[in-house]
Amino acid sequence: MDELNKLIVFFAKLPDTILSSLYLSLKKEKPSLVVFTFHSLFKNKKEIGYRHIDPQLGITLEHFDQFIQYFLKYEYEFIAPYQIINGLDANKKYVMITFDDGYYNNILSVPYLKKYEIPATFFISMDHISKRKCFWWDVQYRERLQQGFQISEILNEQEQLKLLPNKDIEKKLQLLFGKEILDPLGDIDRPFTINELKHFSEEPFVFLGNHTKNHAILTNLPSNEITEQIQQTQNFITGITGSSNPQIISYPNGNYSEEVINIAKKLGLEIGFTTDEKKNFLPLPKHSNALLTLGRFDITENDSINKQCLFARSDFVMYQKIIKLIKKKY
Repeated sequence: MDELNKLIVFFAKLPDTILSSLYLSLKKEKPSLVVFTFHSLFKNKKEIGYRHIDPQLGITLEHFDQFIQYFLKYEYEFIAPYQIINGLDANKKYVMITFDDGYYNNILSVPYLKKYEIPATFFISMDHISKRKCFWWDVQYRERLQQGFQISEILNEQEQLKLLPNKDIEKKLQLLFGKEILDPLGDIDRPFTINELKHFSEEPFVFLGNHTKNHAILTNLPSNEITEQIQQTQNFITGITGSSNPQIISYPNGNYSEEVINIAKKLGLEIGFTTDEKKNFLPLPKHSNALLTLGRFDITENDSINKQCLFARSDFVMYQKIIKLIKKKY
């Protein structure tokens, strides 16, 4: 089913990929906020080849630099979370860089943020940092690869594991691969330490956001556990930065519901990011749930960076409509 989903996404995006260039050559794009998701950041392809972690998007520093240069070329303004809260000019074009999870390798972004004087937001998972443990999907990925599993088999197993509570996933992996399996191998697979995150948060272009206590898929949980996942991470980040609670969250796995949104609002969060691939057209509605369901795009190593950026800029998209029709059918 995973391979079928990939084919569906590929062919659903194909018309937009072809038409986006034509559209942008004929029409002026609408004012919007375009947001992108990153996870790990690799020095080069050699690091990806070590197979210490699930590469997910496979983004190297070269890719990251290309991405930044592309949006600067087209006169987009890179923004921080507080600018959304303060209000964006409804006549401008904005782009936002976000990193999920809290990998230590995210520190590689700092020289680029300083060079171009642009901000980025880093959503961190509290327990992985406080307990200095690997992310479970990285452990499962590298161990299954060593056992000779195909990538499709690994990804399908990940989807099944996501149905379990985080602690049960980790226990299962420890039973399969050993008690110490969640210990990091090195700087590629480990999260920040508390001290490292504190120093990182002091960088002028770095902003921290909430990614829950242990990367829990919130829609799998009862309301009291949703509250705990978010609130404890709010407190943790406040302790790290010494400032007020963050006002921004990224939902693990992109999963959200009306209940999740309402709890997030009660806990003081004003902005929430999903994995829905969509532009956020301006003006953004204030004091509504729309700010807690903002869309984001992925950038991957599997296609031209410029082509993917162009796709995200286009206002003419059929992809989401096609996917909705397919989901209804299945």
